[in-house]
Amino acid sequence: MIALGGLVATSLLPGCKDNSGEQTAQRGMAPINVTVMPLQKRTVDLTSTWFGHLRGVEQADIRPEVSGRLLEQVYWHGSLCEKDEVLFRIDPSNYQAAYDQAVANVAAAKAGVLQAEVAYEQARKDETRFAALVQSGSVSEKQYSDAQHASRRCEAALAMAKAQVAQAEAATQLALLNLERCTIRAPFKGLASKSNVSVGDFVAAGQVVLTRMASVDPIRVDFSVPARQLNAQIQGEGYYDLPDKMSPVKEFDLILEDGRVFEHKGTVHAVDSEISQATGTVKFVGYVPNPQLKLRAGAAVRVQARTGELKDALLVPSRALVSSMNHRFIYVVAPDNTPLGIDVQLGKELVLDMPNGDGNTVPMLMQVVTGTVRPIAETLKEHGIEDVEAAQVIVGGGQMAAQYAMANAGMRAQGAQGGFGTVVPQPFIYEKPTTTVNSVTAE
Repeated sequence: MIALGGLVATSLLPGCKDNSGEQTAQRGMAPINVTVMPLQKRTVDLTSTWFGHLRGVEQADIRPEVSGRLLEQVYWHGSLCEKDEVLFRIDPSNYQAAYDQAVANVAAAKAGVLQAEVAYEQARKDETRFAALVQSGSVSEKQYSDAQHASRRCEAALAMAKAQVAQAEAATQLALLNLERCTIRAPFKGLASKSNVSVGDFVAAGQVVLTRMASVDPIRVDFSVPARQLNAQIQGEGYYDLPDKMSPVKEFDLILEDGRVFEHKGTVHAVDSEISQATGTVKFVGYVPNPQLKLRAGAAVRVQARTGELKDALLVPSRALVSSMNHRFIYVVAPDNTPLGIDVQLGKELVLDMPNGDGNTVPMLMQVVTGTVRPIAETLKEHGIEDVEAAQVIVGGGQMAAQYAMANAGMRAQGAQGGFGTVVPQPFIYEKPTTTVNSVTAE
């Protein structure tokens, strides 16, 4: 006699036979009602999830390029700023004076050019006149030579005066540039963080970060993929042949900190060429559209992408799994209406629209399963179930069915035959959980 969980199964003593001369067993367990669902066979997308963080495609520390007293903060802390929008103004008084001085220097240099041109023109005329007189002997060779040298000196002086104009104009451009740098503008469209300085502070060129800016549309996500997984995907059937073959991932979903999937899909923009020796991963860079600015730089996210598919996968509702001694089992109804336990290994868990027992289709949490010892199809065929999709998986009542299966196995070990611990299968109808606790509101 075997006692299990309050259930008692008995068998006839050896030598006790029925009218046909075969050993039989008494049915010591009443049939139990269970709910069942056909074993599902589908092609399932394989996905992988990696951790990442958001940052701006463009990020910059805004530093002053000129020194001076901070005169005004124009933008609002944390606001969205357009490209070239004014952020700060530095007192321009000194730089305005330097620019005015540079403009005056240009005018003076140009006047010097006019003087040099007049002198050079007179020297050229003297040289030409002396060249005619030296032939008649009216002037000496020395006087003609002196006129030539004077012409060359005036020509050099004119070139120098023109160079001084160019130098003065360059100084004017630099002075104007410094004057314009007193107005600090946004280098791109993005969010500007809070200011690190106050109006009235003296800021030195390049020495202080006034604020930080990060672009937000699109926003960048940095994540790392294990090199082993990446190599397996590239060499396997799931490799997506991008034009430059830089990544087996075309696009991905962004999963936010609260578990929601972001409404826009991201795309891979860049992949590092090297594997990190410290982590054994490859760095990926993705871009995600962010037109409504719902995403902010610095947030931790998860990146989920399709990396392949599993053909002819066998799925059961997650609630159909029965645990025992660190093993997972599913139970199906054998042709003789006895529960048949199959040791399984768990694969991907996903939500799929599945047929319900009432003729409708509802989202169910499904589990991919494979046989631990041998393929599930072989086990089913051995017990008379030729088509895996015809197998009825016990969803409700699995624990009791497990006890029946163990009791049946024990009785068969004693030589009893037949289905003496049976089940009565009924269609499984999924119903959403409902709370039984009344809500309490404050008066």
